[in-house]
Amino acid sequence: MSSKAFEYSPLNPHLREIRVLTLLPGAFEEPLRVSVGTLSLNSSAAYNALSYVWGDATSAGHAGNIININEYDFPVTANLRAALQYLRPPAGADSLTLWVDAVCINQADLDERTQQVSMMRDIYASATKVIIWLGEADDESDPVFDTLPVLAARSHHPKDEQDEKLLDAVRLCSGFFSGLIDRRPWFSRVWVIQELAMAKQDPLIVCGHKSVTWSTLMKAVEFVSRKFFTEIGMVRRKPRDNDSQGDGSVGEPSDPSEMREEDIEILGKWKVDVLDDLYKSMKLQGGESLRKLLLISRTSDATDPRDRIYALLGLLKPDASASGTSEDSIAVDYRKPTADVYADAMAHIFDQGEGPYFLSGVFLPGVSASAPHIPSLPPTTSQPHLPSWVPDFSRQVAGKATQPNGIGFHPPAGISASGPGAGCHNGRRLEDKRTLQVEGLFVDTIEEVVFLGASLESYLDQLAHIESLAETSAQRPCQLEPAIRPHMEQFKRKEPLWRVLISNKHLMSGYDPAPASYEAMYLSLRDTSAQGDDCESQTSYDGQNEYMQCLESNVGAQSFFTTTSGFVGTCVPDSRRGDIIAILFASPVPFVLRPRPDTIQVAGAERPTHSLVGASYVSGIMSGEMVDELYCEDLMDSTTFFIR
Repeated sequence: MSSKAFEYSPLNPHLREIRVLTLLPGAFEEPLRVSVGTLSLNSSAAYNALSYVWGDATSAGHAGNIININEYDFPVTANLRAALQYLRPPAGADSLTLWVDAVCINQADLDERTQQVSMMRDIYASATKVIIWLGEADDESDPVFDTLPVLAARSHHPKDEQDEKLLDAVRLCSGFFSGLIDRRPWFSRVWVIQELAMAKQDPLIVCGHKSVTWSTLMKAVEFVSRKFFTEIGMVRRKPRDNDSQGDGSVGEPSDPSEMREEDIEILGKWKVDVLDDLYKSMKLQGGESLRKLLLISRTSDATDPRDRIYALLGLLKPDASASGTSEDSIAVDYRKPTADVYADAMAHIFDQGEGPYFLSGVFLPGVSASAPHIPSLPPTTSQPHLPSWVPDFSRQVAGKATQPNGIGFHPPAGISASGPGAGCHNGRRLEDKRTLQVEGLFVDTIEEVVFLGASLESYLDQLAHIESLAETSAQRPCQLEPAIRPHMEQFKRKEPLWRVLISNKHLMSGYDPAPASYEAMYLSLRDTSAQGDDCESQTSYDGQNEYMQCLESNVGAQSFFTTTSGFVGTCVPDSRRGDIIAILFASPVPFVLRPRPDTIQVAGAERPTHSLVGASYVSGIMSGEMVDELYCEDLMDSTTFFIR
């Protein structure tokens, strides 16, 4: 081999050129030999596209992880070397043409990288076949891959429960499917979503020396899912038009194994199911909204945090394409810092009319949160903090987020604090690229904030104190405009505290209103706590104390607050006295906003600015009362908020 490094020749972007590898045949143990050529996506040249995980970048420096490209040495990671080694045709066979991003794109050339990443959708869509490399075999994978075609060809039969060999196969595969994210990093990588979804033919999944098609895998998953999720009680009969309850409970067999296969609805999902749903959706609809893609991919990782956005652009619906001329379109640009890329994504979501609702259900960054740092950017490039209205898309799971998720403050399904304004198009990014202009209603100013505790015990110990604060708060006279005071006095007394503390939601669904039976549970907990007794010992997870379980789900994630005019509610713990509560039209929850010292000049006038602290639940106004009875009746004007 040569000691010289491989040098890239420029690509012609006007011809939509890409590089491809020709993997030359050889014995499994021989050094890898590859040639590199170019082809145009405007032509009908045949090639395969590899979908894989780059893996440990430090392994690219190890002596064994070298491939020979056009007689030059080229370092690769251990996982890519293994993929090429297993995919290499045997001696005497035809060579294999592959597109592999880490080799076919000059990663050191930011302009080329930007241009090629913008073509990723077309690169995978034009490939003859997408080959998915899961990694080398382990003790479990070989028997699983041998079993998948067998299970894929099976149909469910009542006698299955007596077939021990079949049940062993189901247990083997269910364990494999359950551990995919932990044991096979491919399933946690954000780029694979697009790489799979754009495949025009049935992708091939390779693990060591074994392989199956994607369709075979999913047929086996479907078979195993019914067995596995039935066993743990996560199936039901699909609702029918004549069901009185709409919950599958009328006239259904008591044993799911007696139901017809087409009547079974499986309530559980593995990560592979989520990927397959998007794969099918792309075939039917041609794309999804960025809002939905970000929610689907929230558990996925990317080496470059900007790829949490860029990896999804090829999956956008045609009418929401990020390649348009709108000022809030998203263009791939690896010279931008992360905060700018994430702000572009949020501006796009607002441009699509989905901004306030989206912000109500994600992990917000808080005030002055740092954006993920990009070490490769030039030192002269500023890497600013995230604007408070821009989530850190690399931290959208509980273990990584620095603030609570807004979903916990959502009212029951079908209810919104925005009332008639729930579906409106609201909000736009201003020319400075960091300020959000959005319309809403000022509710009140926070007077007191009490953290509800980092443990269930500390939460329960405060129930009597919280109720005392709520009673005192209700006596405060309304400080708002005289015309709306009678209405606000009515609103703030409308909802009992026990509903407020759990966002009025039923434990078992998270979407239905809390049942009236919860009031007695709350009173029992409050009284026991006031007497100094152990609440947890008197009520456990026996179905008798669902209310306590509702409280426990919010431990560490909520504070209780009162306002100057007597409202009470729950909010994110970062809230403090002097913050304001505002309903931003189209959001189901009010938000906590913090006045900032700086102003913005709009139409020749200095306007105040705010930071977005987080979501809240406010007693008496979560069904849209303020919007419906005050704003729509011209008793109250909207406020334009400028959020930074």
